[in-house]
Amino acid sequence: MDFGEVDISQQGKKITEIGFDTLFPTEYDESYCRYRNIPDPKESIELLNKWKDADTPIRLIITDFDFNELVNISKFTVEERGGEIGDRYISISFRIHRDIKIETLNTQSSNSSSLKNNRSTQSSKFNRDDIVKVTADVLNVRSGPGTNNSIIGSVSNGTKLKVWRAQGNWLDVFYGNHGGWICSDYVTK
Repeated sequence: MDFGEVDISQQGKKITEIGFDTLFPTEYDESYCRYRNIPDPKESIELLNKWKDADTPIRLIITDFDFNELVNISKFTVEERGGEIGDRYISISFRIHRDIKIETLNTQSSNSSSLKNNRSTQSSKFNRDDIVKVTADVLNVRSGPGTNNSIIGSVSNGTKLKVWRAQGNWLDVFYGNHGGWICSDYVTK
């Protein structure tokens, strides 16, 4: 189904949005630059546009307030101001990504046992900040929850990872400097 963005008012969990304004300077200036290796503003804008137009979410990590989520870029504008040749001011907003899963329910059976078997109603045995240990020989780390998401790396037997959140039988874990998803069937607490 190709129906675009979904946000249903008054029901369910609302989609969180985070945004900020910033500057990509062409030259280092110690009065406002934290790092000396400043990427080229044009290249940075091209990369952000590529991510905005991509069909897959990106991971946004903001360490200062413990934000680590898959997101989509919902708004992105660029401005060049007079007298600041080459500098690019941007305004960017991100919306937390959510996969939409559509299932066919057996409408002839109205007992509650069919709801108990629905994965989305089960609560995970893993919680935020749990430390899990890999039990598989090699376990793929994916860009999202599910085998349809790309593999971004792998971890070996005995590796310990910290859980950020659980979704069904998938765990969003701290992996490298970008995070990733692993199947909870192959880990223990």
